[in-house]
Amino acid sequence: MVGSKMYNVDLSDTKTKIVLGVAAAGTALALGGALYYMSSSESDTPSGSADTPKKESVTPKEETIPEAPKEPELTPLEEADKRKAAGNGFFKKSDFEGAINCYLEAIDLYPEENPVEKSHCYQNMAAASEKLGKPEDVVKYCSKALVLNQKYIKAIQRRATAYEKLNKYEASIKDWTAVCLIEGPEKSMKSGYMATSDRVLKAYGDEKAKKLMAARVPRLPSHTVINSALDNIHMRDFHTTTKPETLENMGDKLYIQILSDIEKKEYDVVPDKLDKAISEEPAKFLNQLRVLRGIFAWVMADYQTALQNFDAVILDTKSYMRLKVQAHIHRGEVYQAKGDKNRALADYNTAVQLDEDHPDPYLHRAQFYLSIEGLEQAIKDLNKCISLDEEFAAPWTQLVYGQYQMARTMSPSLLDEVFRNLSKMQEKFPNVADVFALYGQVLQDQRQFSAAEEKFQEAQRLSPDNVTYKAHVATLKMMAENNFDAALVLLNEAHEKDPKCDFVLENLGMIYIQKQMYPEALECFKKALELVKTEAEAAHLSALYIGIQCQWEVCDEYNVKPVSLADLQDFSQMMTAPQG
Repeated sequence: MVGSKMYNVDLSDTKTKIVLGVAAAGTALALGGALYYMSSSESDTPSGSADTPKKESVTPKEETIPEAPKEPELTPLEEADKRKAAGNGFFKKSDFEGAINCYLEAIDLYPEENPVEKSHCYQNMAAASEKLGKPEDVVKYCSKALVLNQKYIKAIQRRATAYEKLNKYEASIKDWTAVCLIEGPEKSMKSGYMATSDRVLKAYGDEKAKKLMAARVPRLPSHTVINSALDNIHMRDFHTTTKPETLENMGDKLYIQILSDIEKKEYDVVPDKLDKAISEEPAKFLNQLRVLRGIFAWVMADYQTALQNFDAVILDTKSYMRLKVQAHIHRGEVYQAKGDKNRALADYNTAVQLDEDHPDPYLHRAQFYLSIEGLEQAIKDLNKCISLDEEFAAPWTQLVYGQYQMARTMSPSLLDEVFRNLSKMQEKFPNVADVFALYGQVLQDQRQFSAAEEKFQEAQRLSPDNVTYKAHVATLKMMAENNFDAALVLLNEAHEKDPKCDFVLENLGMIYIQKQMYPEALECFKKALELVKTEAEAAHLSALYIGIQCQWEVCDEYNVKPVSLADLQDFSQMMTAPQG
């Protein structure tokens, strides 16, 4: 088949040109014969009058006038090819309506035993409709083409693009998934199909996340998530030596109890106690209670309540400076979770300006920069944070994480320094589980699996309630040994211990995908979506959910094999890149 590269239209084959050539030759011969006949008749001498002496008659020699050859009758297939070629001609002249009419005529003429040719005409009609700005017609004609020719890549691809223009992202994702699975991972990557599919998935995930987070019912997340949030705060800003018996207001007395609950990690009772304490209008600890209520609202993805409490502290002229700093820091986290990067950075900057000697603003601003790949600025802030409090473990782990990201993406020569810093950090903080967990993740990413497992096991020993460490060991089993069953056992144990950990649920879903247990995978992602606290996390999981659902449907509908995660070039990065 000859194709028009510019317009992406299927042109007719050489058989059509031969048929048209024969017809043209026959027409010329017929026209020539007619002219010859007319010329011969006009030159005949008329018979004379009666008075004219008769000459001896001479019988003229008979001349054979050739009959004009008849134009050969075209078969239905040849006539259909002729109409299709005419449609291509109209298309090249940008007469797209004319092209569509010709293609329709061709479809009616093609015999039933030529479904592929019919499908090409429908696809060409879709191409013409695309030029006319009619995505609904593009979908209609591509769908007709695919009924006749199910794995017609050009039609699936064009319909996927039209669905995206109509904001029908799920249908578009399904079609792009079909293209990628039919063409295979290598060709799909080289042709840009996977990149386009990822772009549509991201658009879908972003749209879905906004709706999901707006409708979320606040709920307390995993204790692992709360621990992580509180580990990034200097709780000394909230401590007090006041004895509860010296306080008269019930709200102030409850505040003392709440600090004790947090220290004992009895988080389930904290939100209700905070609400109760604030309702009592405490005289002494109102703003401390507001900041803590805002933090717990944030981890519960209750952004409105969080912002109300942080705003109240910031606007209260009687607030202690350190409480204002904490309010700006955590309001910045809320804005960051909502995807408002400008407001988030503004709050972090204000927190730094309010107290240049407080380590927390530098830590949180650094984490913001890490999230947008501003590695150099992040490392600068983390070094400042460490200079203000060398015994604060959180900035050390974030610093080494940032250095490792820089080594991976910008300067591999830094890798030796990263490992030296990991060893130093391990010596400085021998009882901090996150130090060993980060060390393990770096080793895992470098495919030093045995050494990585030792670090994760030590992290588990130091913090047995943190199930993410067991999830990392599960990933190791899969990566190093290709042992999906062992990984599944570990992840199910982790999920049973902490059913609210979205990180475990996501990894559990990934294992189910590898085992082609799609219903189980989708159920894991659905549960994880109910637990995430940021729009970015919700967007990621929403895209993952629809992507797997579409892969499942496409494999069944098109009878193709799924692409395993191990087939994709970025699989190891996706599963093992250290978490910031």
